[in-house]
Amino acid sequence: MSTIGVLTNPTSGSGRGARWGVEALAALAGRGHRLHDLSGGSWAASYESAMRHRDELDALVVVGGDGMVHLGAQVCGEHRLPLGIVAAGSGNDVAVSVGLPVHDIEASVARIDSALRDGDAVEVDAAAVHGPAIEHPARPRYSLAITSAGIDAAVAARARVMRRPRGPAKYRVAVLQELPRFRPYGVRIEADGVSWSQQCTLVAVANGPMFGGGLPLSPDSSLVDGTMELVVADGLTPWEILPLFRALGKARHLDDPRVRVVNAHTVRVSHDPDAGDPLPPAFADGELVGAGPLTVTAVPRALRVLGATPR
Repeated sequence: MSTIGVLTNPTSGSGRGARWGVEALAALAGRGHRLHDLSGGSWAASYESAMRHRDELDALVVVGGDGMVHLGAQVCGEHRLPLGIVAAGSGNDVAVSVGLPVHDIEASVARIDSALRDGDAVEVDAAAVHGPAIEHPARPRYSLAITSAGIDAAVAARARVMRRPRGPAKYRVAVLQELPRFRPYGVRIEADGVSWSQQCTLVAVANGPMFGGGLPLSPDSSLVDGTMELVVADGLTPWEILPLFRALGKARHLDDPRVRVVNAHTVRVSHDPDAGDPLPPAFADGELVGAGPLTVTAVPRALRVLGATPR
């Protein structure tokens, strides 16, 4: 019998998270595990609750989408506690990237149960995000998928408060709503000691391949290669951005010469006022991280995920 802390989010999956949380708790209990529901009334409350109890647990299980996985990563990152994922949100990019079931409570719980009994916790990489304005309570902030700091972050902020549509469609609608106010950002970037300034539209650091509910921003990124990919798109007009995002949906955006990908272990991003407008607050895994400047560092094998099969 294992002692498992469980975090659920009743607002995930466009409001279906409460039912999924009850189903996951029942399925875990049915397999003989001792459960502690550590869910709080807010992200911060759930984080604090899990941190208070994490040394008493054999595993932490999160039920929901990428936001809940992001929360779990803050508790389990660079710690012995393994993370179990019941992927049941509107966006499940991390679960897909590490080969876990999606929208299947029983299959997810079975995978977690088997991994606990067999000791099958796979170590995956994380990106540690540092900066003076990182949102409390977690510092550094661990990102498993994408850390966004350009229009990708502005779109994530808008998509975060939209109830419908779900998945990639939500991201596309948010793009259309953000375009009228867009002006290119001025950014200074340093990647593994090489620095430059430019106008940009999109600037993101990829630990995993996807964001926005399945959009393949960095298709070759892996959570087990010990490094990250910096993805930068030059300053574009709104009319030029639309075709780029359409290409992104088909993983063809990297064929555009205005999009640059740089492999790196450490990336620093800050505003260059001589190059363009200020960057919006950054997001990681679809969750608010905070205003720049930011430093993102690869942390190989930072997190143990139960039953994962990453490529």
